Amino acid sequence: MKFTGERYVPGIGGSIALEHEHRYRFCLDFVSGRRVLDIACGEGFGSAMIAEHAEKVWGVDIDRQAVSHAVARYSHDNLQYLVGSCSNIPLPDASVDVVVSFETIEHHDNHDGMMNEILRVMRPGGVLIISSPDKRVYSDERGFRNEFHVKELYADEFDALLRGRFAHVAMFGQRIVYGSALLPEGSPGALQSWGIDQTKPVSGLHAPMFKVAVASDDPSWAALARGGLLEDTVYRSEAIIERTENGRREATEQTRRAEDAVQELLRVEADRAEQARRAEQSSQEVLRLQADLAAQNQRTNDLQETVNTLWREWYGSTILRRMVFHRSGKPRGWARKLLLKDKSGTPRPALRRVLFKKNGTIRPPFARWYAPFMAHSGKGSTGLDYVQFLGSRIASGDLAATRTVHVVTTPHTEFIGEGLAAALRNTRLTVTRSTEMPAAFDHDLYIVVAPQMFATLPPPDKLIAVQVEQVRASRWVDESYLARLQNSLAILDYSRDNIDALIKRGIPSKQIYYMPIRPLRREGQPRTERDIDVLFYGAIGSDRRGQYINALAKRVNLRVESDTFGPALRSLLDRTKIVVNVHFYENALLETTRIGEALSHGAHVVSEDAIDQTDHTSYGETVDFVPRNEVETFVQRVEAALASWQGPVDLPQDDGFDGMSFHVLRALHGIGVLSLAELQAACRDMVLPSDRMILALPEQVQRYDAARRGRLPGAVPFHGLRQLLGWQGCAASYKFLATQALAQDLRHLTIYEDDAIFDPGADQRLTAIETHLDTRNDWDIFSGLLTDLHSDAQVTGVSTAAGEEFIELDSVIGMVFGIYSRHGLQMLANFEFEGHDTAVHTIDRWLERRSPRTLTVMPPLAGHDESLTSTLWPVNNSQVASMIHDSVKRLEEKRAAFWARQKAAETSD
Repeated sequence: MKFTGERYVPGIGGSIALEHEHRYRFCLDFVSGRRVLDIACGEGFGSAMIAEHAEKVWGVDIDRQAVSHAVARYSHDNLQYLVGSCSNIPLPDASVDVVVSFETIEHHDNHDGMMNEILRVMRPGGVLIISSPDKRVYSDERGFRNEFHVKELYADEFDALLRGRFAHVAMFGQRIVYGSALLPEGSPGALQSWGIDQTKPVSGLHAPMFKVAVASDDPSWAALARGGLLEDTVYRSEAIIERTENGRREATEQTRRAEDAVQELLRVEADRAEQARRAEQSSQEVLRLQADLAAQNQRTNDLQETVNTLWREWYGSTILRRMVFHRSGKPRGWARKLLLKDKSGTPRPALRRVLFKKNGTIRPPFARWYAPFMAHSGKGSTGLDYVQFLGSRIASGDLAATRTVHVVTTPHTEFIGEGLAAALRNTRLTVTRSTEMPAAFDHDLYIVVAPQMFATLPPPDKLIAVQVEQVRASRWVDESYLARLQNSLAILDYSRDNIDALIKRGIPSKQIYYMPIRPLRREGQPRTERDIDVLFYGAIGSDRRGQYINALAKRVNLRVESDTFGPALRSLLDRTKIVVNVHFYENALLETTRIGEALSHGAHVVSEDAIDQTDHTSYGETVDFVPRNEVETFVQRVEAALASWQGPVDLPQDDGFDGMSFHVLRALHGIGVLSLAELQAACRDMVLPSDRMILALPEQVQRYDAARRGRLPGAVPFHGLRQLLGWQGCAASYKFLATQALAQDLRHLTIYEDDAIFDPGADQRLTAIETHLDTRNDWDIFSGLLTDLHSDAQVTGVSTAAGEEFIELDSVIGMVFGIYSRHGLQMLANFEFEGHDTAVHTIDRWLERRSPRTLTVMPPLAGHDESLTSTLWPVNNSQVASMIHDSVKRLEEKRAAFWARQKAAETSD
């Protein structure tokens, strides 16, 4: 492998060889007969050295090239190299006795995550042998900056990191020395160390550059830890000096070449000066042209002001508005035909300024009517064609090839970054985190939380923005803020109310993904004494918060923190019994970041309820909600919670399909980073909560709310998968659900879409239908509404059971409402995209060609809400009403024809 200047490669010699070789030799007494993990094994030489003594060794490194090199170069039956990271180790729990990690921790900033992952794979009583440069000696005193290091630790920080997790830590110092060795012969003995200017021995090594620690809960490991000397011949050092001298000579030659280039540059500058002198002679002509241009600009401005005045007068005229608009706000038919070229909403070029302002935003009178066209075209307030932008990125293959993801947060939003990293732990992606924007954007993808807080952002083709403001209330949300959000691959938002507001402000709905924020279950929660009764943390510059804080302070032991974050805040939360959540704004959204963070640290939460409370039912069992503006009730509830407190909150193991992890994965699938198979694999441990699922998009607020209001008993929304083409996202959702249901061994699965509507009594009908279907094995799909029955479809049987008339067919079309048997689920799970012709390749047409054994009832179990806008096509549902009516009529005719054939057959008999 090529030497980078940081990663050690055998044969390079010099100080780096002595340092690395010595550390691995230090380990050999520890690993004898043990199972060992060498995390960040690099080129692999150390893992191979350990394998000569250990029972089993795993060398893990984040660099695929390094792992491939190690596999090719080192071969032992007990040695295996794997790709992984220190925060995502590809080994099972409690699988190793010894973990070795040399010169790793300074290359990232997720130190807590690394320690937690090491503890996960380490057996009880195991040992960690880890090294780290001492920042004071390595960097500060030398004025040195290692470009490969992300976060170095001072000696006391390194010590504290380990002692916070292990009962016994033995610390060793290491550095290259120039000195004299005086050792006993024939037997081991004690060593003493002096500096050249000292006559009194020092403890350990004077001013070590590196710290090497042996950390364990078992004190017996310390007996194996012995310092020592690794020496090399002085003649080899002379060869290294010669190599350095050759480098110096090469640098001198490069300097000479640079000086020659400077001389050439000076000659070029002289030529430019001469050209500038000649240009000056033409300056009078330039001034005349500039004067003409200024006059033209003034005339243009005058005309623009005239146009604006006419527009204002037009908008103010009730008579003219009535001529163009219906009372509902929808333009009259003649106006729509005049303004639009086609049914997809393409404006006629000559009349574009009638619809849009100069800055590209839709004019207010047309906004509500034109919003569906904007959502489907992907055109936002900047005029950016989002669909074209993302489509080109997906087509390039770069997104599907993503390997590294870097999450950037502010210190206040680190918890969200932690949740994002946790969401991706079961994917191929390697995730790193920081609270500062990197100087260079070398990772494949960046997720930036609160992008308005950073002066620079990654390029749009690498950026996912996480929006955390309350859009309708926050002072941050202006046009420049929206523009920053829009310059991205996707926008993640924790609130559906925010999403609705962003779409109304012109952000394309295809660009926005719902991402609820949920608590994280932490294994091995620190057993800290909970000595803080009640904690409020957050901004206090709000009168309504002040009322609550003052009232609480009189009755309970309250601690208030207004500017605490990072490790200090996490330490406080680990010590807190009750966290109180009070809204900054009147009629605010629920502060799920604060609530989720507090619960993750085991604190109980008492919170005001919020205007979007129905979106957060998952918090109902873990948070004590109090009606807004009831201060006395709130204080009483806090007192009661404190009196009944018995210990930290115990969170459930998984947040399932309504949690943060699934929605992060869903968004990355939507923009082409994760394939459907990868998404399915990452969600393998999640469980469908019901055998009745509503396929709905939380980003489509009107449809989603309508579905939730009218849902059948036991039906649970599943947040459908998304792709640039809506019909493809729909098909992927059915394939995903079917695969999941088969894995859960469900007998059947009901899936209905969010625009399905039901007459009174539909729930009783459905229960009877499901009971009857469970007695039969001659069906694949039950359709509650055949929306476009093929004219060649055949009715193959009619029967009566459970008070319903069941019609058997050899065809199905329409996915508004369906029940799928295990064979029907297998058909859905086998779906593959075969083309882009929507008349042939949609999932319902795909099923139709396979002639499934279909059952339906008359009258249909479900209807289709005509008041809603389609999420698959840029039309209103009312525009397909006639198609559904004709389909039902065809079914009635085919049923009648079947009975006629039956009667004729009986007569002939």
